[in-house]
Amino acid sequence: MNATVRQLATKALLPAGAAIAISWSIFYANLLGATVTATWTYDYEPEPACSSTQTTNCIDHFEVKDITNQQDITLIKKVNNPEHPVGKVDHISAVFKYGPPFGLRTISVIAVARGPKGNRVCSNPFAARATVAIRPGTQMSVLF
Repeated sequence: MNATVRQLATKALLPAGAAIAISWSIFYANLLGATVTATWTYDYEPEPACSSTQTTNCIDHFEVKDITNQQDITLIKKVNNPEHPVGKVDHISAVFKYGPPFGLRTISVIAVARGPKGNRVCSNPFAARATVAIRPGTQMSVLF
């Protein structure tokens, strides 16, 4: 009798475990997410990129964020400076999977700098933003 109960429990737990694994993959691994290419321009003239010789008052990296819900801003991707940036640099880009959540989302790119004491200083998230429709499995481009 115990063997039968154990067999039934095993048969019930395997599909339940598979369903949980599939659900996790869909929602957290972005299997259904849109493939987004974000592209922007940045002028390094006022503040150069950080380097081994310039560690303060410099641009450290960029961050692509979902700012749709301002009480719950979500970091989507951290993007390093391009190689040897000087002056105005066009076509800085990042490719990432996004979604869920789906629907209209406001995506922003911010510059993250190191201040005079090496502290983190961020640009205005509303300066470079776009509202886009994120749909499952689509490919899209966003130009800031």
